[in-house]
Amino acid sequence: QFPATDDRGKREKWTVYKVWYGHKDIMAKEDLTDVYGVNAFIGMHPKKLFIKGLPSIRKEREVEVRRAQLERAFRKYGGARGVTVTVPTNATFAFIECESEQLANKALEDMADEYDIKRARRKKHEALEDERAAADATRKGHHTESAGWD
Repeated sequence: QFPATDDRGKREKWTVYKVWYGHKDIMAKEDLTDVYGVNAFIGMHPKKLFIKGLPSIRKEREVEVRRAQLERAFRKYGGARGVTVTVPTNATFAFIECESEQLANKALEDMADEYDIKRARRKKHEALEDERAAADATRKGHHTESAGWD
């Protein structure tokens, strides 16, 4: 972790020559909420999966074929409405959105042998929308969907 400013609050420019990857305790013991990049959002989407390592496709017809193949392969993880498949043109990846977090977990376990699959990262605006919806629901006295039993 590098401080973005010096002791007087002026921005500093850093040049990194070596990076060590491994485990080391965080050296900063004080509050770092005002330091740029410290509280960067990292989160996984509960229902969306990311598949990588697919062959590159370029034509719209190939996109439709891949979407249909993935919809068939992941059909049982979509519940009543099926899965939502997003396949970008000229890409080697796709996104699958399942109906629930439990079905997404099952898809991760079952399809790991066939596809290079993992959870998709949540976008920051998705996390903010969820936080706002939860805050509105608590303000109005409604309960939001919870992952555990009450």
